[in-house]
Amino acid sequence: MIDAHCHLYEVPEEMWAGLDLQMICCGADFESSEKAIELAQKHSNVWATVGVHPEEMSKELDSSLLLRMTKEPKVVAIGECGLDSDSEEEVQLFKVNIELAKETGLPLVVHCRNQFKKVYSVLSAKREVLRGIQMHCWTGDQEWTKKFVGLGCYISFGGILTFKNSHDLRAVASAVPEDRLLIETDSPYLAPEPLRGSVNNPANVRLVAKVLAETRGVSIDTIDKITTENAVKLFKLDPSLHSG
Repeated sequence: MIDAHCHLYEVPEEMWAGLDLQMICCGADFESSEKAIELAQKHSNVWATVGVHPEEMSKELDSSLLLRMTKEPKVVAIGECGLDSDSEEEVQLFKVNIELAKETGLPLVVHCRNQFKKVYSVLSAKREVLRGIQMHCWTGDQEWTKKFVGLGCYISFGGILTFKNSHDLRAVASAVPEDRLLIETDSPYLAPEPLRGSVNNPANVRLVAKVLAETRGVSIDTIDKITTENAVKLFKLDPSLHSG
């Protein structure tokens, strides 16, 4: 099983070291991107992404530093990046990350906080130059999900899917094409039910997988196989990680 989005540098190592999982550890600024790389170098089952989250837009941006980070062999994507608002400053920062993805040929990990229209507009204009896109911690409705799937995006579901009031999101998850599904924890945030409110950790990706399996009427093993194959394809991981 693969946790397709987590922030391991914010989770005590004893909570996840030794887990029988592959983990995509996502950077959110320069410091955390460096920490993600360090953890990926230390642990064979950890991979890193490098990028700048919109919350970090106040920090001085040196895209050449991020570009150098991408040369590390276990860096598999650009991000986490995206939009919390439609401000021009955030949009420009988003575009810097997109240009890095274009230059490196790495996929893009996208954060979208109720800015579906603007994120879709920006990505649509750049889709032909992007190798792949993960829409992380997805909360979009059916209409937006179809639009982003139409762009070729992978739709990544996390702990929110397990929440008791997530009926609409589960309906969305039931309809996403099989070859576009990913699962994640976003650790240490958004712990799934019944652990909501606690520090999340990658082991809880199995709880997300369980709910997604129930939602789609398949086994957890099937969800494991599907989402592992999709993550391997998107992030160009070792093909031997395929389940089954």
